[in-house]
Amino acid sequence: MDELLIGIGSALLLAAGFFVLRPLLLSMAQNDARRQAARPIPAQWSSLLDTAAPAMRHLSDEQRTLLLRASGELIGTRHWEGCQGLVLTEEMQLIIAAHACLLTLAIPGEPFPGLREILVYPATFVPRTVRDPRKWVWTNERDRPLPELGESWGNGIIVISWDAVSEGARDPSDGHNVVLHEFAHELAYEYDLTPAGVDRAWKPRVENPDHWSSTLQRAYERLDAKVAAHAATVMSEYGATDIAEFFAVATEVFFERPEELDHEDPELYDLLCTFYRQDPAKHLMKLDSASGLTGRKR
Repeated sequence: MDELLIGIGSALLLAAGFFVLRPLLLSMAQNDARRQAARPIPAQWSSLLDTAAPAMRHLSDEQRTLLLRASGELIGTRHWEGCQGLVLTEEMQLIIAAHACLLTLAIPGEPFPGLREILVYPATFVPRTVRDPRKWVWTNERDRPLPELGESWGNGIIVISWDAVSEGARDPSDGHNVVLHEFAHELAYEYDLTPAGVDRAWKPRVENPDHWSSTLQRAYERLDAKVAAHAATVMSEYGATDIAEFFAVATEVFFERPEELDHEDPELYDLLCTFYRQDPAKHLMKLDSASGLTGRKR
């Protein structure tokens, strides 16, 4: 009985302490957010975006500022590591962070709250896997791990190849960008956007989960049918691997070839517009109009 009373008393003290300290903790968090917002953006970052990440050129001045601040937060609050002798520079980190934060530019809250580490290899890398050595057969080619351009492990760690990052950043309209792809996987983990397996129900953390699930599934089946029929599509056939890869591939195309995706699959395009709270096709049309280009049609 005494132990029960002591336990109840301790719980009450903890609860009281929480309510007493809660305003102080909230104030500290708000002050830290204000300090982050007031921190000056390095002068060279804006020009770096123009030269090394042309996909950001369509953003307004306000959006660029938001993107650079979010990028700075991602750089300063996560563990970054160059692997196999790669020395990470500020420019390399900014290019990766800016492309990542482009995904969450209009999504409220901290970008990628579950992300802890970004590991960057100089080129393709062979993922490390744990296997039973008694079952390992090196003569079986299907069992050998293949070189990868990037991986999102689902535990707060993203691994990417700098060569792939650099190549994807140079051409923002080819529909291939390893940063967009892997960070889309991270968002999928955080929001349950794609099925995690057969052991639990798939319930995305979005405003209308049933609509999300059914719409994404239909779009995936449409791509799968096109790939099986060898029909033309703006998306890579890798998107037909499974629905998780489909979402990541669709995200790449949504940001890099939005008008073509909107034309090919308007239902999917509208779904991604709703989730990302962005309409990149509309932005590109405005950019083309300002540049005197009239070839694109939505």
